[in-house]
Amino acid sequence: MQQEVAADTLNPVTSDLEPLIPNEGVGWGNGGWLSPCSALEKRENWILFIGPLDRIEQAAMTTLSCESYEKKFKDVTLPPFVSGMSSIVSFVNSAVTFGDKELEESEIGKVKVDIELANREMRRAEKVARDVIDSMTAETLQLADDFDKAQRERKEQEESLWIKKDELIILESRRYQANDQLQAARSSLQHMETALNSAEARKGDKITGRDMGIGLIFLAPCVGIPMTVNYNKELNTTKKLVKTVDGEINRLRAEVKQREDAMHTCNSQIPEKSKEIERLKESLARKEREVEKLQRACGLLADTKCKLKYCYNYLCSLQGAVEVLYNSCQDLYSLDPIMPIIEETLKTIQQQNSHNELLAYDEEVQKKVKELKMIQYRMNMK
Repeated sequence: MQQEVAADTLNPVTSDLEPLIPNEGVGWGNGGWLSPCSALEKRENWILFIGPLDRIEQAAMTTLSCESYEKKFKDVTLPPFVSGMSSIVSFVNSAVTFGDKELEESEIGKVKVDIELANREMRRAEKVARDVIDSMTAETLQLADDFDKAQRERKEQEESLWIKKDELIILESRRYQANDQLQAARSSLQHMETALNSAEARKGDKITGRDMGIGLIFLAPCVGIPMTVNYNKELNTTKKLVKTVDGEINRLRAEVKQREDAMHTCNSQIPEKSKEIERLKESLARKEREVEKLQRACGLLADTKCKLKYCYNYLCSLQGAVEVLYNSCQDLYSLDPIMPIIEETLKTIQQQNSHNELLAYDEEVQKKVKELKMIQYRMNMK
């Protein structure tokens, strides 16, 4: 007997079930992209291009994919299911007709043909239903992987955005610092240039005084010589001061140049960093939309898979009941000993509910169920 299988235990695609979209157009199936003109794998009249879709396109195709899976499930499952139900109707009708008498050879043959066909068709319905769910499981797993990847990428982009923002703050701070240092260096340079001009003026005065002293040496040696000596000493001191100030000015000019270069670097980097931040913001916004679409897509696929699983579990239960009935008919001489098994099979068939809508709401299926209820009524009247 086939056991019910939880959704999480279904295997990836292993069947030879064809993809879901015919090759007249382009569509989605088995976790890949269907195309009539590109193929790595061809199954009958279906062409499957196995390659990654853009995840946003993949999410956008999910609604169509869910509808396709439901349609495919009905298309491949209903024919054998209805055929099996027809055989069960024929079998149960024979059971009511033959009653508890010992069966003749021809009657045994008819009963066995009906139950054998019912068992074979129910097994086929269960298999193709499982194939569709396996196919959907593969797509669901792929979509879940894409969702996880998109979430990781979103987190990485968020972290990158914060890093870039921190880098921009650091650059702004460096620019303010460089600007303060530049203004301080320019102020110091201006002060030193003023000091140099003053020293140069003093130097000129000392040279003039010394020259006057030299001139007085010949006229009044007692005045000229001391005057020359004093002015010469002051001149030497002033020259040293001029040299020192001149060296400091050169250093300050180099510092000003360095601060100007630092300012230029910051001024050129900040706009580019701001552009990087804007690009990251736009990319993050796109990633947010992608994550939301993938999340909705995962939910849609999960809901559809759950709907298919209800139908599949019902099929498994019914196929198991029919198989028990089939095995009970191997050494058949009368239907009376297996009447409890027949009644149990009828109960299993009537377990259909709104969760099995893809099977239960089919017109042919409802017709067969109604026939079985009428036959069961006749059984109870006897």
